Amino acid sequence: MSPKPIPPPLISRLWLSLALLFLAAAPLRADSFGLFTYRIVDGTTIEITGYPQGATGPVVIPAEIVGKPVTSIAYMAFYGCRGLTSVAIPPSVTTIGGGAFAYCSGLGSIDVEAGNTQYASAGGVLFNVSLTTLIAYPAGKAGAYSIPSSVTSIGAGAFSICTGLTSVSIPSSVTLIGYYAFSGCSGLASVTIPSSVTLIGDSAFSQCSRLTSVTIPPSITLIGDYAFSQFSGLTSVIIPSSVRSIGNYAFSTCRRLTSVIIPSSVTGIADHAFESCTGLTSVTIPSSVTRIGDYSFSESSGLANVTIPSSVTSIGRYAFYWCSRLTSVTIPSSVTSIGDHAFSDCYRLAGVTIPSSVTSIADYGFSGCSGLTSVTIPSSVTSIGSAAFYGCTGLTSVTIPPSVTSIGAYAFESCTELTKAVFLGNTPSFFGADMFGGAAPGFTIVYLSSRTGFSSPTWQGYAATGIDEAVYPAAAWLLRHGLEHDANLHSDPDGDGVSLLMAYALDVDPVRNTPSRLPVPVMGAGTMSLNFKAGKPGVLYRVETSADLTGPWTTAGVTQSAPGADGQVTATVTRDGPERFLRLFVQD
Repeated sequence: MSPKPIPPPLISRLWLSLALLFLAAAPLRADSFGLFTYRIVDGTTIEITGYPQGATGPVVIPAEIVGKPVTSIAYMAFYGCRGLTSVAIPPSVTTIGGGAFAYCSGLGSIDVEAGNTQYASAGGVLFNVSLTTLIAYPAGKAGAYSIPSSVTSIGAGAFSICTGLTSVSIPSSVTLIGYYAFSGCSGLASVTIPSSVTLIGDSAFSQCSRLTSVTIPPSITLIGDYAFSQFSGLTSVIIPSSVRSIGNYAFSTCRRLTSVIIPSSVTGIADHAFESCTGLTSVTIPSSVTRIGDYSFSESSGLANVTIPSSVTSIGRYAFYWCSRLTSVTIPSSVTSIGDHAFSDCYRLAGVTIPSSVTSIADYGFSGCSGLTSVTIPSSVTSIGSAAFYGCTGLTSVTIPPSVTSIGAYAFESCTELTKAVFLGNTPSFFGADMFGGAAPGFTIVYLSSRTGFSSPTWQGYAATGIDEAVYPAAAWLLRHGLEHDANLHSDPDGDGVSLLMAYALDVDPVRNTPSRLPVPVMGAGTMSLNFKAGKPGVLYRVETSADLTGPWTTAGVTQSAPGADGQVTATVTRDGPERFLRLFVQD
């Protein structure tokens, strides 16, 4: 099996992003004032741009340099100053850049003097959000923090890697929580997101491992990529009906998350959205969802069952890969595409019915499903991919419909209990190596003698036997429904009161609620008729009538049409008394 791709480490991506941000924002020319570097902005104000990383002790940022007020601290200006113990910021400062104090692990306090009413960060330039109000925070500062009510946005990386931060109060003035805003705050145990927030950026709360629950306010329409990924303590989440989109990796690796209800406002489940949520046991997918993305539930090993709504048209690559507790899944007829590895290594999956809307079974689609004992391949399927059922050790037989023209290499390899493969059509025009390699001893290819391309006693190195349809006219129908070609047509194996002969004559499924599919009388103006499918070779169809169920049954008075193009026949009788009955009689 092909190796599963691994996403880049989140922390390295975070600091690469912030480093690029810093480089992009660095001034072309910087002057010095003591240990500070600075630049003059618009000829009127001063921005502090840097400080030596090896410096130690307290820092007092001056209110004025060269006769101009200090109004801003640049992006990552004090980044990595691990020896700093405190910072005093004068009231003239109105902007603090994103990551300005990141990795200042020795910093015990920041003193923002009275008069500072606005703070800003990296979002102003990088994301073209000018004149916003954001906040920065020292990485080493521990305890709780209350964001001033003057703040309207929390900028990119503002609180990232603040491992000592235990709680944060976000005021109702905030409308934006930026990229990586609280990423890596491993000590953050509680956070309240106010209803004023309309956007949560990518990775905003990723790797906040102590958070156990989060309520997303109804003002949110988008949950960004990685927004809550790697919440190792998260046990519950409420996604409001306002959310339209859940981003890539949004809840990935939330290992303690046990259940999730996706609201009907969501139309697609993004790639990797719930990947590696190993504690997830149930998920509700609404009928608004049309796509289940690549890796969306991959490695969610606690997921026992899932219902895919009829709105879904595509199931992505690796969508349910290694969902090792998944015992059942219903794939609706709306699905036209199932990606490679979509259900591979779901080794407790016992049975699956592939809908007639699917034309191709992808590579490795069900590989490693060792608990799979039955699979129904519809007549719509034209190709079975390489290793599609590789290692399905519970399969004992498989029926290949006549529509299949291509079977990939190793498609059924290592299916160690597979004793029979039934081909209902001509030999496929393409078949790869070792299609049935490693099957059970005595494995046999079964084919219909009227089909072309096969040979007996061997075909492609496998034992092969042909079924003579002149001797067994119902063979193709019986084999298509998983029965032996020579089954007794007068038997009723499922005990539903309908013999195999009647089911065969009417071409209905012999085991799936047959009685409800049998023909019923239709009342007309003075007539009664019976519509049914006829035309099976060797079968005599006769419609008889009776006036009271006790008298003789007779064909007298019954008119029976010739079969139409669809094989349908109509038998009609006049209702000439208080009672009239019809019955269908078939005989082989």
